[in-house]
Amino acid sequence: MTNSSVTEARELPLALLVVATASAIVVATEFIVMGLLPVLSRDFGVSLAVAGRLVGAFALSASLLGPPLTLATARMSPRNVLIGTLLLFATANLAVLLQPSFGTMLTVRMIQGAALPVFIGVGAEIVSRLSPPERRGRSLARANTGFAVGVVCALPAGVALAEGGLWTPSFVALIVFAVAAAGLVALGLPRISGNSAPRAEQAWRLVCEPRFVMHLMLSIAVFAAMFSAYTYLTAWFAERAGFSNWQIALVLLEFGAAGLLGNAAAGRVADQAPLSATALAVIVVTLAALALSLVDAPLLRLVVIGIWGMAHTACVTLCQVRVTLTGRSMPAFAMAMNISAANLGIALGALVGGWVVTRWGVNAMGWGSLALTPVMLGLAGLLGVQGERA
Repeated sequence: MTNSSVTEARELPLALLVVATASAIVVATEFIVMGLLPVLSRDFGVSLAVAGRLVGAFALSASLLGPPLTLATARMSPRNVLIGTLLLFATANLAVLLQPSFGTMLTVRMIQGAALPVFIGVGAEIVSRLSPPERRGRSLARANTGFAVGVVCALPAGVALAEGGLWTPSFVALIVFAVAAAGLVALGLPRISGNSAPRAEQAWRLVCEPRFVMHLMLSIAVFAAMFSAYTYLTAWFAERAGFSNWQIALVLLEFGAAGLLGNAAAGRVADQAPLSATALAVIVVTLAALALSLVDAPLLRLVVIGIWGMAHTACVTLCQVRVTLTGRSMPAFAMAMNISAANLGIALGALVGGWVVTRWGVNAMGWGSLALTPVMLGLAGLLGVQGERA
């Protein structure tokens, strides 16, 4: 092993810690709004479905603007990109506090959405370059722990901070944590030698590869199926189960804790059977969303929530690793493309879920997942014919 390889092996654990921690903050910024939708709907005087556009706007901006911004920042220092993105998130959240309105928040969400794939992509690039090739999938899954924590813990955090009917404490917390994460990156992120910045023609060749495109389409279908129900989970607890904010927060913390188990399980199969595991996890998510609307026993509800949480986070991790390994020649751009695809799926899922709950009520939130799951299974099947491994 060369001296540089030894150095990279020593730096990888620290890089994983810094990237995972900072990723949790930026991802929480996207998903915490889901826990605030009822409060935001009331304060801004819009319907729940219209408030759900705050989720869709972030996701759509990420899907359209993330990849070109990732290429535009490719030759910048990874440390500076991560710090700058975190400070951008903090400043944007401060703007919402200073000028609270639905229009301001919608604009801020679009700005933050565009920056999210850049951040996650650069983090993936750092981890990929420090990790041995044979362990790259597992290392990416470990780094994705931060992404998973941000996804599954933002919802209960938003609900808990909204106790008393206020959404502003959540944005204050996001500002503080984003600034702290910027300091952590500045002080703790290992320096990476060399420059692997991709060129536009390399990126174009990658997005023209049919298998890579199909993996992106699969991520869109997976996230659409997941988030058609997940976007309105908090509203279901409030309207159908009659839970208080603190009860909802505790149940969603269970969801998040189970999600960490799902992330660990996904990391074990990410290098061997990502397609089969993805298909299975989405089926479990769909069945859990449908089952939650049918059961009344409190203990059984907790079991269903735990299963849903494990499968939900496993889906997130498997999609991240699957696409990044497929585009391993350009990990940052591949990850950014997957984040964009995932957010396009989130926007589609929020739209489908909003239509479902508006037409049939929040108790029907699982129907959108049921309608979208066959699309996901078809794409996974086509990719599986070509070979299981990404």
